[in-house]
Amino acid sequence: MLNLLNIEASNLSAKVQKLEVIANNITNLNTTGFKRQSVYFVDLLEKSLLQTDQQDDNENKTIGAHEGGGQMVADTKRHFDQGLLNYTGRPLDLAIEGKGFFQLTGDDGKVYYSRDGSFHVDADGRIANSQGYKFIDEELPDNYTNLVFDDTGKISCKDANGDLQDVGQIELAVFKSPSQELTALGDNLYVPNNEDVEFDNVIPGEESGFIRQSNLESSNVDLVTEMAYLIETQRSIQFNEKTITTVDQMWNITNNLQK
Repeated sequence: MLNLLNIEASNLSAKVQKLEVIANNITNLNTTGFKRQSVYFVDLLEKSLLQTDQQDDNENKTIGAHEGGGQMVADTKRHFDQGLLNYTGRPLDLAIEGKGFFQLTGDDGKVYYSRDGSFHVDADGRIANSQGYKFIDEELPDNYTNLVFDDTGKISCKDANGDLQDVGQIELAVFKSPSQELTALGDNLYVPNNEDVEFDNVIPGEESGFIRQSNLESSNVDLVTEMAYLIETQRSIQFNEKTITTVDQMWNITNNLQK
């Protein structure tokens, strides 16, 4: 019975972790550029049960079987499939339609990657995100108007004299397998898992995604799906709790019989 309690305890712990991931997905339902996560379990094999099979030549053949030891979380995967684009009308709201990540530079010179295209112009006249990470190094001209990001990431505007100026060019970072190569830091920021991760810097277009000005990419969380997972996980947790309670009651009965 002690072994059964340990099994159910490991099952319960794994399901609670899944519940936390689902809750985080639902919490970020309306977070721009958020990518949902899912949990994968692996079965634990606690010990081998050996059976012997008598052969015609009187040699014993060992047949291996295993006793389950419950479950544990093997992996938490982030899914980078496309979210819906929502029109905002703001010139500094950008969305990527397709593959790729915006590249943002911190004050320490470190580069971060994001799908959140909510930008603004900082005090230095540069385009930055809400955390102050620089998106475009070039300064916008004073009293600029008609700021335009075309589909291929070319940035232009009109200066105070009404003359058209090229401001810069967006390059997207394209990873082969972002779910395996990137680690989330929070605030919709990602960094490579290690220095060996390779990616391509590409001009927005056919090889990556297109830039859609005045749009933001919504979260790719589907509320109906997450609610179904939530109910399923809650019921599974309730089953584990009932099993633990039943084993505990059986243990008490056994102890009382011994007395």
